[in-house]
Amino acid sequence: LLRAALQGQPWRERPSPSGMVAFERAAGGMLSFEPGGQLEYASTPSASLDDLRSELESVWVPLARFLADEGVALVARGLDPWNTVESAELHASGERYRRMAVHYDRRGLWGRRMMRQSAALHVNVDAPGPAGEAWAVANAAAAPLLAIFANSHRVAGADAGVRSARAAQWRRLDPSRTGIVWAGGDPVEEYLDFALGADDFLAGDPAAAARPFRERADAATREEWRRHLTTLFPEVRPRGYLELRSVDALPLEWAVLPAAILAGLLFDPEARIRARRELPGPTREALERAGCAGLGDPAITDAAGVVLDVAEDGLERLGDRVASRQVRETLSRFRSEFTDRGRDPGTAPDDRLL
Repeated sequence: LLRAALQGQPWRERPSPSGMVAFERAAGGMLSFEPGGQLEYASTPSASLDDLRSELESVWVPLARFLADEGVALVARGLDPWNTVESAELHASGERYRRMAVHYDRRGLWGRRMMRQSAALHVNVDAPGPAGEAWAVANAAAAPLLAIFANSHRVAGADAGVRSARAAQWRRLDPSRTGIVWAGGDPVEEYLDFALGADDFLAGDPAAAARPFRERADAATREEWRRHLTTLFPEVRPRGYLELRSVDALPLEWAVLPAAILAGLLFDPEARIRARRELPGPTREALERAGCAGLGDPAITDAAGVVLDVAEDGLERLGDRVASRQVRETLSRFRSEFTDRGRDPGTAPDDRLL
């Protein structure tokens, strides 16, 4: 279906490390599959949120129309709301994904559900100003952003009892490589210790239980180090830029809003300083509460209000070069409709998410 949808357009089919095909845009951007068949689009870097929104619309609107004519609806949820995890197949055949699946299966169904049934919206941003300051703010914003945009409260046709079932999978599938990596010290030393402590499932006998990477770090090659780092999945991941991974998949109309909030928090110096001062320090416990109770937790709600206040002020100062008035008004409208009423996108009717 994707081949047919993209035929005659400036897309080039190429192989993927997952073993499945991917499609690369001539202008940049990549459309690919996640291990369970979820569709993912990686956009090109943008200096403007309006440019980002235009790019996302140019990809998803015609694709959704084509697929609808074929009887296929695109659904934006953090976790498959209908199908059981037992019915979800692993479509990725690459060695990395096979080893990952074996490793996660040792802890239960959490990893299987994450790989095959979950979908997130990752926001990648350059980190202006002092690196430690941007790192601290991004980590402090992770739990509030998770609650603000929680969009996966149903699993296998039933209420999951949490606001983000996708986040619940991440809390349990492998604590050695997930969660918050911030304790107020040197971020480089803290992340190094986190990386060394994470289980190394890419080496050795895949049938044997993985051991922490530090047990063979002295003998590891640079390439082995690089590959291991790609298997770490904290809420904020350093990759030469900051990758925030806390947000459930969102429908197109709201897809740029998490990026807008992070831009407002990080790109404006005054906002960055204020966020560092007013946001509570990030903890795994706050992350757990944000995924479970979401905006039903008073402390998380307070932090969400600070995030939005500071981000909106920052975006106003940054002005149209980063976010047009239309983008800023969309964020304000979302806040009025959802956050200020203690609601998240998961409370919206399903027909708005198609």
